[in-house]
Amino acid sequence: MKRTIFAIGALMVTVLLGWGGYGLFVFSRNPAPRFSLPEAPPLPPNNAYRELMECVAGVKEAGKVDAIAMLPDYGTLAQKQEVLAANRETLRRVREALSKPASVEHQEYQTGDPTMYDYRRLARLLIAEAKAYEQQGDWGKALDTYVDAFTFFEKVLNGGNSLHQVYHFVSVVELFQAIPSLLPRLSAQDAQRGARRLEQLLANEYPLEQLLAQDFRVSLTGWQRAVRGQARRGFRLDLPKSDLERQMLYLPKAPLSQAAEQYARQWLEQARHPYPAQQSVAYPAALEKVAQGLVVREPEEVALMVARYTYTRARLRLLYTALRLEAYRKTQGRYPASLTELGDSPYFIDPFSNKPLVYRPQGNRFDLYSAGPNSVDDGGVPFPEGLLRRGQPGDLGLVPYLLQRPS
Repeated sequence: MKRTIFAIGALMVTVLLGWGGYGLFVFSRNPAPRFSLPEAPPLPPNNAYRELMECVAGVKEAGKVDAIAMLPDYGTLAQKQEVLAANRETLRRVREALSKPASVEHQEYQTGDPTMYDYRRLARLLIAEAKAYEQQGDWGKALDTYVDAFTFFEKVLNGGNSLHQVYHFVSVVELFQAIPSLLPRLSAQDAQRGARRLEQLLANEYPLEQLLAQDFRVSLTGWQRAVRGQARRGFRLDLPKSDLERQMLYLPKAPLSQAAEQYARQWLEQARHPYPAQQSVAYPAALEKVAQGLVVREPEEVALMVARYTYTRARLRLLYTALRLEAYRKTQGRYPASLTELGDSPYFIDPFSNKPLVYRPQGNRFDLYSAGPNSVDDGGVPFPEGLLRRGQPGDLGLVPYLLQRPS
């Protein structure tokens, strides 16, 4: 009897020691990571971000808005006026939000948030409004509508990360495609007013370094939550169910966390340099032991974020410069021989090359373009912008080289 009790006791002690030892082993491999990235900027008082989201989600007659976007010149004036009448309140709220400070409140998608298609649909509604003004010959109001749209979507990006950059990017690309045909019709006063508004927009743009910092902060916070959540799994005997889960549970996390933060800081340092001087940062070898890209984004993804950011900055500068050129032509009767005749402006500089935008007057027209993602002047030859990536040959003209709408 004593032997039986002793054997049962020894078995229980062995089980308890095994359970405790396994739990301690898992716990020791999963200390909660601590990161010291720059703090997120504080939200402004009276933050209008929720008002922006209500505008994005509030577009009425969504199917008709998408349908007219596929028609030449966004359909007839009557078709445009129909969707504009249905969205009069949304358009009013868009204008109301433009003068208010706004910054992203949460960095990750939540159920019920507007989708990418909602953002693009609001851009299409604003294009329809601008096209209606054009059809009525009110070029100044058409330009104001386009600049209102750019201002709105810049606010969507402010304080955000890669998620918000995607929303911003898909929205403004169609705006960039729609606006160039308007520019030659503007009066000098309208062009000057539009240029001043774009100048203000460019002066307050959301910095690339903060965009990347926010994105890395989201990734590392998610990693932090995952590690904290599995630290006590051993005591619960919650065993891994796959090779990846086994690696994630048993690998020591401290060196992985340190490598991830160092990687993020190296990218933030690169973001402080002009685009042509930036270097891609190698993915940390320590993180290759877990699924690639699971802790932080891989270099190709970060490089795409940088290229998209620089693309929208370049396009806004192209529009600003084109407006300055049109104002000059309307007052002087000709386009300037060079951009220097327009005076100095940091927004005549191509963010892709860190040199002046390429400008060549051609009588009653002009060539104006950015060197594009390879930072090299390829003679104005465009590239398919759907293939946007660092090093992509080809230049960025005033009119995007995308699938053209019916004309």
